[in-house]
Order: sequence, then C-alpha cells, then structure tokens
Amino acid sequence: MKRISSVVFIVLSLAIQLAAAGIQEQDFYKSEVFAQRRLALMQKMGSGIAVLKTSQGNPNKDFYYLTGFDEREAACLLIPGHEKKFVLFVRPDDPGRTLWTGKRHGIAGAKQSFGADAAFPLDRLEHTLSRYIKDKKKIFCSFRDKDLLEMVREITAEAPDDPTKEIIDLTADIHAMRLIKDAEEIRLLRKAIDITCEALNEVIRAAQPNMYEYELEALLEYIYHKNGSPRPGFPSIVGSGPNTTILHYETNRSQSREGDLVLMDVGAEYGGYTADVTRTFPISGTFSAPQREIYEIVLKANKKAISFIRPGVGLYEVHIQALEVIKDGLLRLGLITDKDSPWQTQVWLMYNTNHWIGLDVHDVGGRGPRDGTGMLLEPGMVFTVEPGIYVGEHSLAILERRLKRSSSESKAEIQEFIKSVQPAVEKYMHTGIRIEDDVLVTPDGHEVLSRTAVKEIDDIERLMKETSIFK
Repeated sequence: MKRISSVVFIVLSLAIQLAAAGIQEQDFYKSEVFAQRRLALMQKMGSGIAVLKTSQGNPNKDFYYLTGFDEREAACLLIPGHEKKFVLFVRPDDPGRTLWTGKRHGIAGAKQSFGADAAFPLDRLEHTLSRYIKDKKKIFCSFRDKDLLEMVREITAEAPDDPTKEIIDLTADIHAMRLIKDAEEIRLLRKAIDITCEALNEVIRAAQPNMYEYELEALLEYIYHKNGSPRPGFPSIVGSGPNTTILHYETNRSQSREGDLVLMDVGAEYGGYTADVTRTFPISGTFSAPQREIYEIVLKANKKAISFIRPGVGLYEVHIQALEVIKDGLLRLGLITDKDSPWQTQVWLMYNTNHWIGLDVHDVGGRGPRDGTGMLLEPGMVFTVEPGIYVGEHSLAILERRLKRSSSESKAEIQEFIKSVQPAVEKYMHTGIRIEDDVLVTPDGHEVLSRTAVKEIDDIERLMKETSIFK
C-alpha cells in the first residue's frame, strides 16, 4: 500500500497552523450559566464568604467552572447577600505586554465580559479579602490550595478577639455540582466527543502498515483543529503492536508493522471539556483470528456494561457487568484457570472500567461507597465504559512482584498459574485491546455519546477499505 508522502505531511502541518489561526474565537462563555452555578453554590454558604484562586502553577478547574475566566492568574470572592456578590481579581491589561503575550481581559473585561460586580488587580486580593472577611463567621476556600489556605489563616489570625471564625473546605460542594452536568456542559461534551469520533474514523480509514504512531497522531489532531478543537484534552495514546499493552503509553514514536493492532485512546478538547474515546484496529485492515477472539470479548463486555446504565444503578455495578464478561472470556481462552480468582483476572485487566469525564479527563466526583454498588447514577452524569485485555511480554514476568504487594498467593501457586497459561499467552502475545465509550445518563436510561466512532469488527474492516482524505 502507498505511504503518505512527506509532502503531504508538510501540507498537513501548514494546514493545522492555518486551521488553528483561522478558527474564529468560540463563544464558549455564557454569563448566565456561570451566574447560575455561583448562585447555587452561594445558597449553600449561608452568610459566609468564599475565596478561590487559580494560577499557572496551580490551575483550578473549580475556579473556571464558577467564573468562566480563562486566564491562569486570577482570584474571586463570592459573598452571598452582599451588593457585590461576585468580585474578580485579575492581572491588569498591560499594552506593553500585548506585543509579547497578547491582550489580557483586565479590570474592564472582568466586569464587562465576565459579569463581575467589582474587579481589582490581583495584588489587591489579600487587602480586599481582609476587609470583606471582618464580619464573616464562615470563610470557604479550597484546602487543596495550600498558599491560599495559609493566606486565609493568617488573615483570620489577625482577629484573635473573634475565635468563632470557621474556615471550611468548599471542594466537596463544588465537585458535587460538577458531577451532574448541566445542559451547557453536555453541549460542549457532545461537540468534543463528535470531533474525536470523526477524527478516529478518518485515521482508521487512512491507517496503513509501516506508518509511525506519531503520523497517526498528526492526522488525528489535524481533524481536531479543522473542527474547532484547539488541543487534545490529554496526551494522545497511539500504541501499535507491543505498545498496545502499555496502558498509558504516550511516546508515540514506534513504527507499525504488518499484522499489528493499533490502540488509540484519545480525546479532543472543546470549550474546556474533553472527550475520552478508545478504538483498537488492525493496521493491515483485517483482524487475525487471535486478535478477533480477544476483540469480541472486550466488545461484548463494553456493550453489556453500557446496556446496564440507568438512573439508580451503582457505578461499580456497571464495572461488574463488564468484568464478568471479561472473566468468562479469559477462562475460555486459557488466560486464567479460575474465574473466581481476582488476582488472575487482574493480570490482564488492571483497572476499574469507568471514570467521570468533564473539565478533567478523569473528572471529579469520586466513586461512592465501597459497598459493591458504588455511587448511584443520576441523569446528567457522564462517564466512560472502557474494558480491555492486555497480553504483553511483561505481564507474567512481573506477576510475582505485583502480588507481593496485594495478595497472599504462594510462589508455587503463581508458578503453576504461569505454567498453565503460558501457551495462551504465546498465542495472544502483544495483543492489547481497549474499547472505550463516553456515556450520558438520561432520565430513562443512557445515551452513548461516542456511538459514531466505529467499533464493530465488520464496520472497522469495511471502513479501512474506504478512501481517506489523507490517501
């Protein structure tokens, strides 16, 4: 098959730059959405005051969630019942720096564009907070921000005659809000996921043996830019052959070979929200028999878990649906000898198959109680379903070391297991398959937001026979 020429890649590189430069500034900020979020939080605060901060060294997605302010050095006060409920502290606009780093929002922009009732230079934060805090009994801030917490403690310590002041961590309240996506968040997630799915499909069309992983990554991210995504939401994972069995492989420098699988775990960012979709496909266009066997198990696990999603079901229960399918499949293939042995299954599937997505690719919210059920699902939650099986050359070599930390299995038992599964391991060696979808919980069930990215074997093989815009 014909390789994509270096000339084409030069054109693509220029196209990416032109696409990024030509995209008009997106209207991601809707002031009423952020105002409603601040109001909901302030209703939980009583007559207290909240202070939040973000910086280059400590970027704060909670800050963005409440303000929409997109510069990395800023702070805000939320003061329920006050004439000026929302106060922003920002870096002033500096015409002398515009030439080098671009125009800042500044004081005027903080009020005009972001709806602040008042705005001050960032270096006025401590002085202004000291003034507002005097008559407040409860001061809310994030305990994760150690510098800010220390500032608040120092300010409150200056009033020793009032020992009733209480400093409260507001992180849990904000994260509970972020867990349930509002309509605007779902819109942005849909767009990020749609872009990702289109990019994956186009890369699958274009994929050919001997392409380097970074070539596939470049094609993917060109489609991102072309559709309005400024960047990946996280470093793209593009692994071929043995690299498919490395869970967080990000090097993306190896050359694919005839017969390899390619695993792409990727997500475009749009409006601050990130997708997280994984597809695995054969670089030569057709799955081998062993690859097909494992792929069918993972696909069945993915679909079984998704079918179980609805309000009132526990997050861990969704994971169990996928895990049971994986266990049955591993036993049938000879990769485990006992489906009731947790450690045997964990040799080939090492993680929980779900996580929240949103402003962070592994978004906030927690998993709920460790009671076999987990957090109960509610409409508006968005999370991944990503079962996988990974048969790598390292899997058995490090098994004894892994089990020393988490199991009481004897060396003899481990060696007997290795001896029993060795033929299957040799048959499926270098086969890593993950299928990951992004799912929205709806009032009457669920919606697979990533459904347009092909995942059925016949659909993948058919797509790889189609003509790509890159060929």
